[in-house]
Amino acid sequence: MSDIVAQSSLPLASHSDLLEELLADKRSPNTRHAYAKDLKDFFRFIAGCDPTPELVEQFLSFERMQAIAWVLKYRQHLYGRGLKSATVNRRISAIKSLVNYARKVGQCNFTLADIQSDKVRPYRDTTGIPA
Repeated sequence: MSDIVAQSSLPLASHSDLLEELLADKRSPNTRHAYAKDLKDFFRFIAGCDPTPELVEQFLSFERMQAIAWVLKYRQHLYGRGLKSATVNRRISAIKSLVNYARKVGQCNFTLADIQSDKVRPYRDTTGIPA
């Protein structure tokens, strides 16, 4: 019991990989795989390399407006690549999920709540056969 008390004074995510913690927190293997891919793409866009614990920590230490600006630039980049709204929304959701997780464990002091998802147009008419 004394080990638990001694450890409780340390921040949960200090000197650890927040990205790995976030992915481990997701129940669905499909979500884990998609978020890992999406976050890797985001960090390659903003830093030119795969995410490392230090790079993730650096992004999470940005000022709120600076982080929002990078995410909005990334969204424009994704649309410039011709990706559909549903894909772009999922990638932005992965970044928002990382920021929210980091904020919950005390490693970030902003949210990306100001970034709204784009409206997704349906792929086909599903109203059925006309009468």
